[in-house]
Amino acid sequence: MASAFYWIEAFAIWALAVQTVRHVTARRRSPVVSASLAHVITFALGALVQSPDLRPQFDLLTGINGFGRWLAFSLFLCSMAAFWLVIGHVTHHQDSSPPGVRVRLLWVVGAITIMGVLLFSSGSRDDVGASFLAVYGRDTSVIGFYLVFIGYIATVLVATLRLAWRYKKYARQRYLRVGLRLLIAGDLCGLAYGLYLGATVVTSYLSWPLPPGATTYAATYLGFGAVMLILAGPTISVWGPRLAAPWQAAAQRRALHRLHPLWLALTTAMPYLRRQPTHTLSDEVGYQLYRRVIEIRDGLLILESYSELRLERQQSTAGAAGRAAVHARSIVLALRAFSAGEGEGTASSSGEEFSAADWENSDCEEKRVTPTIPFMQDEIAYLTQLSDAFARLNKGS
Repeated sequence: MASAFYWIEAFAIWALAVQTVRHVTARRRSPVVSASLAHVITFALGALVQSPDLRPQFDLLTGINGFGRWLAFSLFLCSMAAFWLVIGHVTHHQDSSPPGVRVRLLWVVGAITIMGVLLFSSGSRDDVGASFLAVYGRDTSVIGFYLVFIGYIATVLVATLRLAWRYKKYARQRYLRVGLRLLIAGDLCGLAYGLYLGATVVTSYLSWPLPPGATTYAATYLGFGAVMLILAGPTISVWGPRLAAPWQAAAQRRALHRLHPLWLALTTAMPYLRRQPTHTLSDEVGYQLYRRVIEIRDGLLILESYSELRLERQQSTAGAAGRAAVHARSIVLALRAFSAGEGEGTASSSGEEFSAADWENSDCEEKRVTPTIPFMQDEIAYLTQLSDAFARLNKGS
């Protein structure tokens, strides 16, 4: 069961890594892109090497006790160093100098070197699984190895947490805002992992009772969970839209269904509103919703000259809840007046006649661009509320 849980986490990490690498490699190379690639690739490799089934195999292949554990931890440190560089480049002010790449690389190389010297000199065999600290926790070289590892990741987590917390209030895009929150959650979870692992190191060295789960892979699961959040935060713009697509499509279908009563009434009275779609994506639900909003707004524009001033005044003074009901009543009356006049011509604001043929031949032809439905959310929300009120009026009459 523990091994299965490990591989589930490893699979999720590799899925995020593959999606990110595919997206990043398609862009123009830059220092940030290179650091992002290093971040996801080194951690994905570290998650693979950290496997309790593979670590002992690396020791056997190299003939060096602890080589597999050192390699996995070194890959994790490289990943954290690259992540630190990415966050530093993204958040640094234009007037200030970018973070020192060479200094941070020297830090991680120094930490990896010290970890190797300490662990290899201890001669600790990596054949005891999750009980490694319980067995070798009295060895000062092993303790030093873990303290260097914990100290480095804690430094990176605190630094990136401060940057993410400082800049989250400036995020306006949805995925950027959610990504920063995931990053903050990952940093906090990573600090919890560092505290838990540090407590295990100290208690094993002092022969005190170990923390709960210290002889299992609890620390590994907690660390993997933290880095999954840290990986997910900066990469959410890659996989977020795909993950949200089914829910977004379902919401758009519900909006289409709710808009149908008002749209049907308007297009029945004014069939010329249903123009032939010119967009190549006309079969997609998002585009259908876009067209329906445009056609409803076109119909409401024609009916403006048939609306009663008294109802318009009530609509302007009503609250948010009553505004749709008042507007729906004015549409019902305007449709009756339009039908009574057979819709041959509507008086425009300039006093000129505007016929159905003029409407079809006007130069308000739809541009061949993909509609941006997220920017129409407020419009869709109001029109669905208006259509619901319109349907209730028709049902009651």
